[in-house]
Amino acid sequence: MPIKPENVELYPKEWPEIRARILERDKNQCKWCEVQNHAVGYRDGKGDWHRLAGNGPCDAAGVGRAWPSYQPISFSEARHFAEVQNICVGNQDDDGNHWMVIVLTIAHLDHDPRNCADENLAALCQRCHNRYDRGHRNITRKRTRYGSGLGQAELCL
Repeated sequence: MPIKPENVELYPKEWPEIRARILERDKNQCKWCEVQNHAVGYRDGKGDWHRLAGNGPCDAAGVGRAWPSYQPISFSEARHFAEVQNICVGNQDDDGNHWMVIVLTIAHLDHDPRNCADENLAALCQRCHNRYDRGHRNITRKRTRYGSGLGQAELCL
């Protein structure tokens, strides 16, 4: 997830290096659902990931890799591959599937962007990251909407 402008100062200046280290540690895949960074595919109604497949180049793109080298590809390379293959990334196909390119984000498990200890960070796909952050975001949203004068118990109602 992009860093909100109001939170930029909370992150250390070496954040890009920290992010790269966590992605490498977590094998460039979501720590929880194991979908690969820049993989091309879609999630079904249950949230299960279905990667692009069918031939060498599609199999590789389905796991975020280039054909035939199997080297990791960038987001823009994955998106370009999908467009060349006439896969409607960001749109619904004839079967109702919403094709996408996975982008891993780094989650702060304690929700504090100042705490960049390795054990507090996890590479997560946006689906897992959003699910993990839902409760924290709801509290933050209530604080913003109703003011910070509310106590923690009132925010959890």
